[in-house]
Amino acid sequence: MVLFTYDMLHITPPMTVPDVLRNTPNLTDPMCDDYVKVDAGTLQHKLFPNIWALGDCAALPTSKTAAAISSQAAVLCTNLRSFINGGKADLAQYDGYTACPLVTGYNRGILAEFDYTKQPLETLPLDQSKERYIHYFLKAHVMPALYWDWLIK
Repeated sequence: MVLFTYDMLHITPPMTVPDVLRNTPNLTDPMCDDYVKVDAGTLQHKLFPNIWALGDCAALPTSKTAAAISSQAAVLCTNLRSFINGGKADLAQYDGYTACPLVTGYNRGILAEFDYTKQPLETLPLDQSKERYIHYFLKAHVMPALYWDWLIK
């Protein structure tokens, strides 16, 4: 057993797909913990063109965050609308954008935004790798309201 001491600990909870997906091997990828196997850019299923996935159920090589699913939703809506109307299913491409606001101290934080290649995709006009109160404020006050009052409704 290894004992670690720390001042602050950031733990990601285990994530799994619902049983309905886990028990549907034609839709999921066992190499990706049974997440739905979709094209990383279009979010369309790799075998069944009438199936799409995003967010917590999609086998995408990125973090499963509210910021990620917001970007994925825009891509999926564009591509699905085109597909339903007989057009191409690859009009929009998801680049892997995700954001992870991290509290680094009392009233301090950083905002990590990046793509599939782990390259920064900063959306604020300041160096987001530096600890700032604004990043803490976003994490503690703005993002919960965005999530609960807007994103999931």
